[in-house]
Amino acid sequence: MTDFIPHTTLKLLQDEDSFKMTSDSIHLAQFMNIRNNDRVLDVGCNNGVLSLVASTKTKNEVVGIDINDKAIDLAKSNAKLNVLSNLSFIHCRLQDYQDELFDVIVCNPPYFKSNLTQSQTQALARFETELSLEELAQNTYRLLKDKGRLDIIIPVERFHDWLILANDHRLTIKRCAFIHHSQDHPANTVLAEAVKNGKGTMKVEAPIFNR
Repeated sequence: MTDFIPHTTLKLLQDEDSFKMTSDSIHLAQFMNIRNNDRVLDVGCNNGVLSLVASTKTKNEVVGIDINDKAIDLAKSNAKLNVLSNLSFIHCRLQDYQDELFDVIVCNPPYFKSNLTQSQTQALARFETELSLEELAQNTYRLLKDKGRLDIIIPVERFHDWLILANDHRLTIKRCAFIHHSQDHPANTVLAEAVKNGKGTMKVEAPIFNR
């Protein structure tokens, strides 16, 4: 199954059962601020949506990591399909990953507590079985350059947890945007950008409505 990533000309091979592009990925791809010479790490890259978009915005290296080897194989196929040479994908846990520092880290993290009723693939993608929000904060600080940026998307009900964890690990939330199903519904998810050792206040951007 081949689709296009919205707002781009990028093609995307997808697995209909496990490795599909979601609205969260689309929103995060639009929200992340990738500059011309940024070195980027995509944590839990899945089929490579965020990595692919990032690679078109920077001349520097983009690295995607995932603990699922089938996701990595699909991401590599997508890089080849779009003839993108500044991309690499690695089968690895974030906690074990060692590399030079990055300017930007992007992540659509697992954000629910463990649920044994889910299939293994779904659990790894949605539940904190292999990567907790605290581990994300710890390792983001380890792998970011000073004043480097982390862009994520999480449910609104976990935003308070993330604000505390980010602050505890010297990641300052500088901007966020809340996503709603419509103007009549409360926000269900939030995009947030944190800066390593950042200072100042947080900017709340205009709300986003799913279409």
